[in-house]
Amino acid sequence: MKISVQSRRWALSLLATALLAACGGGSSGPDGAHDSVSIATAGRLAMAEQGSKTLRLHDLDSASAAVEASYTLDNEPSAVYASPSGRYALAVQRLQDQVQIIDGGIWQEDHGDHLHDYKQASRSVAWKITGPRPTHYDVQAGKQAAFFMDGNATASPVQNAGVRLFTDASIARASLVASTDLNVPIHGLADPLDDKLLLVSRAADAPDTLPTHLNLHLRNGSGYSFSRQVATRCDGMHGSFSSGAYTVTGCLDGMLLVRHTAANAVDDGRKLTTRLRVGTIAGHASLPGHFIGVATEGTAPAPVTTRFYAVDAERASVTDLVLQGWETGRQRRAHAFDRSGQRFFVLDDQGTLVVTQRQNGGWAPLARIAGAIPAMPSAAPWPTLVTNGAVNELYLTDPVARQLVVLDSSTGAVKARRSLGYVPSTAAWLGITR
Repeated sequence: MKISVQSRRWALSLLATALLAACGGGSSGPDGAHDSVSIATAGRLAMAEQGSKTLRLHDLDSASAAVEASYTLDNEPSAVYASPSGRYALAVQRLQDQVQIIDGGIWQEDHGDHLHDYKQASRSVAWKITGPRPTHYDVQAGKQAAFFMDGNATASPVQNAGVRLFTDASIARASLVASTDLNVPIHGLADPLDDKLLLVSRAADAPDTLPTHLNLHLRNGSGYSFSRQVATRCDGMHGSFSSGAYTVTGCLDGMLLVRHTAANAVDDGRKLTTRLRVGTIAGHASLPGHFIGVATEGTAPAPVTTRFYAVDAERASVTDLVLQGWETGRQRRAHAFDRSGQRFFVLDDQGTLVVTQRQNGGWAPLARIAGAIPAMPSAAPWPTLVTNGAVNELYLTDPVARQLVVLDSSTGAVKARRSLGYVPSTAAWLGITR
């Protein structure tokens, strides 16, 4: 059949219009390039309710942080995390061996010649991440993340530990990027960095059930291949963070510092010795090579005190980090960095918020806010600190007052207290990081 010139032009016009609409509109320059589409949005806060299967998404562009949508999960979540690029809420249901996913509806795409922001209604995702006892979550910010599945030694047959690696794009495809399984159940971790994965192992003479070593694995298609073991031992390994060219884990006698030396290689690691066991590592992608180790001193009924260590990976140094007014007997209930990585927030067990900031290559006091949480709970759920990646705010959940406390991340000052009408347990920020 012969098509007229006029018909061809009409068809091409329709095609161009469709392509432009698929890109979200906008104008084209003389070279046909589309304009960037930027949406001013503070994002959404995914928040779980204590003792409930309900997950609510609060719209932070609303003056009252109104609920954009509520979702009934399969089970009450044990934790809620944001996906690596911040689009999805990951509702961990550890005892049920699954992670449910909610699309937060705010994301950014790279269209080659421009960036395109989107804000739509949130929605439930049918696909789930599954595996025995999803527990430890490690993120390579903006790229990928891994859930470490502890496995289940009490199951029959025994369920071994494993790793599930994914990206925001793979969630959209309803698939993992890669996975691998260990030959034992173990409470461990798996830190991804590009095609490398630092994965735990435990020596036969381990003093407890925790890992003792890190093994380097390299991604091979949808799986991983063992490369070698990091030589330096780290008994009682627990907690990790990677930033810049370094990964740090907590140990019974300090921290293990591993340097990434090439795209497929790491060094043999070195021990940063401390007088206390370090069980948590805090860090930020915008503060490469700097970490904060969190340790506990004392055992009840004697005073129990949280202690902090500042790590400079480039210098392979560790020093005591003493927070302003932090006394013996004070315990950390929540902590977070601001979106710049330049300020570190800690909430103590009396409801006081202590803020320290980077200054002259170290950490210096910034603020101490008493009564950030007027009445602290006597048991979990404890308050949670959540950082907004788009604007200078942090959010502090108050389970007793059933409130969301909005903080100015540049000063730590309380900006607002918003009634929730329910007891918040765990939360994650979703949106476009600026």
